[in-house]
Amino acid sequence: MLKAVIFDMDGVLTDSMPYHAQAMEKVFNELGVTIDVQDIYEREGEKTVDVVDFLLEKGTGDISKYDRSSIVEDYIAEFGVIAEIRVFEGMKECLQALKTKFLLAVVSGSDKPIVYDIMEKKFPGVFDVIVTGDDVKRGKPAPEPYLKAVAMLKVGKDECFVVENAPMGVDSAIGAGLRCIAVPTYLAPEKLSRADLLIPDHRELVDYLLKLEPGDNTCSIA
Repeated sequence: MLKAVIFDMDGVLTDSMPYHAQAMEKVFNELGVTIDVQDIYEREGEKTVDVVDFLLEKGTGDISKYDRSSIVEDYIAEFGVIAEIRVFEGMKECLQALKTKFLLAVVSGSDKPIVYDIMEKKFPGVFDVIVTGDDVKRGKPAPEPYLKAVAMLKVGKDECFVVENAPMGVDSAIGAGLRCIAVPTYLAPEKLSRADLLIPDHRELVDYLLKLEPGDNTCSIA
């Protein structure tokens, strides 16, 4: 029986990935390191430090000469300056309706300051559980973030499911033994082919979520 719904944040709740990409690109430009912004979208969901490591390795071949913590701090600061967070249409109202029937969690690879700032400004009091990239040792695509959310929600794996938009997030959910719905916000649908159910856009996602009832079986999403 369905008791909880677990959401990714960037690309599912908020149209925020372009600001993450822009902030990261600016920080790397200041380091004199050229990056492919598409890599940021491809690696969405990973902990920021893991994304930084990947970009440094690809762009320079030598991570050791860079202060990774400083890069992450500069990125967080830049994101805070430039981000104009937009909630996807209908999602706020959808979450309010879901909250009357289910426990809700958000699991993001983004850093805690960013996640909590967005939660406080856009979704105050909505989520029962919040897991950020800073709360786990191994971020997406490892299963740890979603396993942590399930444990904090105190529900069974068969009593919840995940809503994702990124391949690494889908892999994380599946690795945790959870059912996963995906919406292709920034990448081609075929990159999310491992999800149990692919919903083409946020309008249809909202429609789907609003029809959920506590007696539903999560197996029905397959």
